[in-house]
Amino acid sequence: MDKHRFDMKLVNPSNKRKYKILVVGTGLAGASAAASLGELGYNVEAFCYQDSPRRAHSIAAQGGINAAKNYPNDGDSIYRLFYDTIKGATSGPRGGRVAALPGEQQHHRPVRRAGRPFARDYSGYLDNRSFGGAQVSRTFYARGQTGQQLLLGAYSAISRQIKAGSVKLFPRTEMLDLVVVDGEAKGITVRDLITGEIRSTRATRWSCARAAT
Repeated sequence: MDKHRFDMKLVNPSNKRKYKILVVGTGLAGASAAASLGELGYNVEAFCYQDSPRRAHSIAAQGGINAAKNYPNDGDSIYRLFYDTIKGATSGPRGGRVAALPGEQQHHRPVRRAGRPFARDYSGYLDNRSFGGAQVSRTFYARGQTGQQLLLGAYSAISRQIKAGSVKLFPRTEMLDLVVVDGEAKGITVRDLITGEIRSTRATRWSCARAAT
């Protein structure tokens, strides 16, 4: 991941307004991506089939966020987190993709940067609990409302960029297909769920449309 970022071409800050980025989905990943890219100066179009980003399915992630920080000193590790993710998932994830998850330092960033209140122990440190059948306590949580708290934070961030004009939101819009030209994603085809209108939109001077899940 670090090498990929290093190899990517940089964009001059004065040229960022010339780029349009498409974000499909406004859950935790989509809303965070749209808000971050808008704050960086890009023009962002965000699409969701709900009537509001607050109704994204990320709100169902109420249990917490797993990060192998081993705060309780109960033997947790990155490998054990990888193992539990593979064995405990119901949809059969691919090992390579799970292994590509951020490392120990990066894995903790959503907890530290979420901007929402997480549970603390009596010493003031972030608290952990065992969740989802894991044998160790690695789940950072905000009572029983973790997904809701995080989604509210992401919704606040994207709302700020919508008001600033850097993000344009298209609610009740369903993505139908990806527009691919010469093997590169150039845009998407969407349908308005209210009028039924089908149209296509493309990312200006950009070679990738981002789908956030």
